[in-house]
Amino acid sequence: MPHQKKTNQKFPSWPIYNDQEEKILSEVVKSGKWWCGAPESHEGKFVWQFQEDFAKFQNAKFCIALANGTVAIESILFALGVGLGDEVIVSDYTFVASASAVIANNAIPIFCDINPETFVMDVNKLEHLITERTKAIIPVHLGGNPVEIDTLIEIARKNKLFVIEDCAHAHGSSYKGKKLGNWGNAGSFSFQASKVLTSGEGGAIICNSNDLADKIYSYIDCGRKKGSGSYEHFSYGTNYRMTEYQAAILLIQMQRFKEQHKLRNENARYLSKRLNEIDGIKVMKPTQGTSELGWYVFPFVFDPNKFGGISKMEFKRKLQEKGIPCVNNYPPLHTLTCFKEVKLKPGINYSTANWGGNKSDDRFFPIVSEIYSKSIEFPQELLLASPEQLDYIVEFIKLLLK
Repeated sequence: MPHQKKTNQKFPSWPIYNDQEEKILSEVVKSGKWWCGAPESHEGKFVWQFQEDFAKFQNAKFCIALANGTVAIESILFALGVGLGDEVIVSDYTFVASASAVIANNAIPIFCDINPETFVMDVNKLEHLITERTKAIIPVHLGGNPVEIDTLIEIARKNKLFVIEDCAHAHGSSYKGKKLGNWGNAGSFSFQASKVLTSGEGGAIICNSNDLADKIYSYIDCGRKKGSGSYEHFSYGTNYRMTEYQAAILLIQMQRFKEQHKLRNENARYLSKRLNEIDGIKVMKPTQGTSELGWYVFPFVFDPNKFGGISKMEFKRKLQEKGIPCVNNYPPLHTLTCFKEVKLKPGINYSTANWGGNKSDDRFFPIVSEIYSKSIEFPQELLLASPEQLDYIVEFIKLLLK
C-alpha cells in the first residue's frame, strides 16, 4: 500500500454516533420513563431489552446491567461471598478498578506478573501466589486479549477458587470458540466512554448460574428479590442500576459493533504485521487459542536502543506531534501510590499483600515493569482508520529509527 506523505492526518474520533442516538434519547425523555423499574413492574423498556440482547451477544444465559464496570466486579465478588481478609489474585497490568473493587469488599488483591508476549496474566505464576486465604482470581483480558483461561480454570478448580473475568476490554473476544466472560463464575464488562461499546458510563455482568444471577441482581437493586415488592429488602444491597439513557444508547451502538469489530481485526492484523517487521518494535501477541479479539487498545513495545535512546514519553510525543493518536499504558498496580503507600481502607490488615513499601519494588514484578517502561498504545478508534493512514503510522515510526 502506498505511503501518503501527509503531516496532518485526520484519524477517526470516538464515540461514533448519528441521529439514531439522538432519536432514541429523545424517545426516552418524552416517555417519562427514565428508569427501568423492577422485574415485576417495568417502568422503562430499554434496560430490560439491553440485558436480553447483551446476554445473546455474549452467548450467556443471564445479563445484569449496572452503573459501570468497577461496581460490576465488586458486585460479583460480593455475591460470591468474597470479603474481609480474603485474598484475590489480580493481574498487575490493568486499570486500578480491577483491584479497587477487591478493596471495596474488604478483601486483599494479590498482584500477578504478566506474560512478556501477550501482556496478560501469566497463568504459570498463579500457583505460588495461592495461600489458604485465597478465594478468587480475576483474570484481566487486556486489550481484549484472552488470558490462557482454560489453564487458569483448571488451577482454580484444583484450589476451589472463584474466577471473575474482567472483560472491560473484551467485548466480542473469544478463546477456543467460547466467548470470554463465560469461562469463569461470571464476567464483568464496561461501557465507559472509550470502550468499543459505550454509553459514556455503564457496565454489565454475564453469568450462567440462576442462583448467582439472582444474588447479583439483589445486591445491585437494594436487596430486593425478583417478584417481590418495591419496599421489601431481603438482604444487604445497594443501588447500582443502569439508567434508561445508557441502555438506549447501547442498543444503537450494538448495531454498529459487528462492522466495526470486523474492521478493527482486519486493521489490527495488518498493522501488527507491518510494525513487527520493524527492528525494535513488538506488538502485543494474541494468546494462542484466541478465536476473536476485541482490540480495545493496541499496545506495542519499542526498544529504545534501536531508536537512538529515545525515552517512552519522547516517543509518544513525536507520534502525537504528527497527529497520530496514542496514549500511555496503565501503570502497573504495584507502582500506584494507593498500594505503594497503602492508602486504602482503615482497619483492614494488608500485611499479607505482595505489595506496599519495599514489596512494591519493580524487581518483584520484573516483566510488567520492563514492558511498561518501553510501551505505549494506540486507542481502539485508530483501528477504524484507512489503510493509507495505517501506512502513514508505520512509515513515520520507520523514520524515527533514523
